Amino acid sequence: MITDIKISTTLSTGMFPKAQKAVAKKHLNLLLNKLPEGSVAYVAGGAPRDWHHGWGCRDIDIFYSVNHWHKEEVTSAMNNEYTTVANDYSYNGYGVNNNALLHSVHEYDAKKYSPKAKSTKFTKIQLIQTNINALAVIKDFPISLSRIWMSKDGNISCCHMYAESYNKRIINELNETHGWNYVYLNKILGRFSQYTFMPRGWQGQRNKAEQIDIGF
Repeated sequence: MITDIKISTTLSTGMFPKAQKAVAKKHLNLLLNKLPEGSVAYVAGGAPRDWHHGWGCRDIDIFYSVNHWHKEEVTSAMNNEYTTVANDYSYNGYGVNNNALLHSVHEYDAKKYSPKAKSTKFTKIQLIQTNINALAVIKDFPISLSRIWMSKDGNISCCHMYAESYNKRIINELNETHGWNYVYLNKILGRFSQYTFMPRGWQGQRNKAEQIDIGF
């Protein structure tokens, strides 16, 4: 199931989500116009999640994929135009458990193409090329509250796990395979203090016979 998301906020930062969303849509479509026919791209994860909660985002991540015979050609063009990022994204909450899911990561300042936009004056745009379909990677992000994305027409959608997290204020670890991502969890829980973290495999309350007797 995919759910459409509406941006509506009365918070003090309320002017920024919609302004940043407009800038992100522009950058997303600029990228798609440069990519070969058949490519797909989405703004995903932190930015649309923050907008949905009424906040301005810290950076804008665009996940994209191209046909396999264009990968090296596109990467070469990106190397010439943008800064290469060499981070191991398995530790940044992107649902990348090993680098095989990523082909390349580049970044630039949003002001490169939006010099007058105050809402993104200090914002980085990251272009993350995936080795499989970009939306498949997004829908498999390891944290439920990251499974949200914006398409080229500006529509924001999420999967049912995001919707459940948002409705219940519970953050689920969904596909952890190599140890808890404490750095990313601390970052998330620091911003989402009203949420509870529920690790994968959590079995709920203990049977009464296993519980500690507290005397009343």
